[in-house]
Amino acid sequence: MVVTTFIARVVDGLILCESWDSGGEAPDGQNQKNKAKMLLKKLQNTDPRCSVDSGSCVFHYVIDNGIIYMVITDRSYPKVIAFRFLEDIKALFIQSLMADWGQGVDIRSRIETIDKPYHFIRFDRTIAKKKQEYRDPQSSGSMQRLNNSLQEVQSIMSRNIEDMLQRGENLEEVGQKSSALRDASMQYKDLSKQLHMQALMKKWGPIAAIGFVVLLFIYIQFF
Repeated sequence: MVVTTFIARVVDGLILCESWDSGGEAPDGQNQKNKAKMLLKKLQNTDPRCSVDSGSCVFHYVIDNGIIYMVITDRSYPKVIAFRFLEDIKALFIQSLMADWGQGVDIRSRIETIDKPYHFIRFDRTIAKKKQEYRDPQSSGSMQRLNNSLQEVQSIMSRNIEDMLQRGENLEEVGQKSSALRDASMQYKDLSKQLHMQALMKKWGPIAAIGFVVLLFIYIQFF
């Protein structure tokens, strides 16, 4: 069963659209949604296609052009069909953006300017409609999608929710250390300039002072 679908921004996990299945809720559903929202904030520089095991549910996601497409399904739902669903959602979402913003627009740049969550909440109706086609993984349509997509299994990574969340924390630590290193580098650069100026003053300062005295003496004597 496809339970909840998210579309979010990669850079900070800002949720652009969320759609849930009103016909049913996965075990521990609200807790799983909270985990998904935490995970969405930690997916920079990670696998572009991945299934994350979270106990009673599985989070499947695809990252493309600065956007995360994620769906929560129960454990029995076929992985390949879940990713086929995400690919359909991605295509429909890009099509919707092109209709609103025009062909050839830089989608990533436009997405990064959005400052409020759920900016595309109206797109949830499109997601809900597409969910109906994927509700039963044993249907003839779903089985056809499964047969057409079996070769994709090898390209899908699998992770554990604890590992992914911990990895996200480690990435944040790396980012903080990088920022500290960058600040220290700037301070070192400024200090180097100051030391260089001090060395020049120490080397040429006395000569400049003597020259100034000589010029002053000549000026007084002859002018």
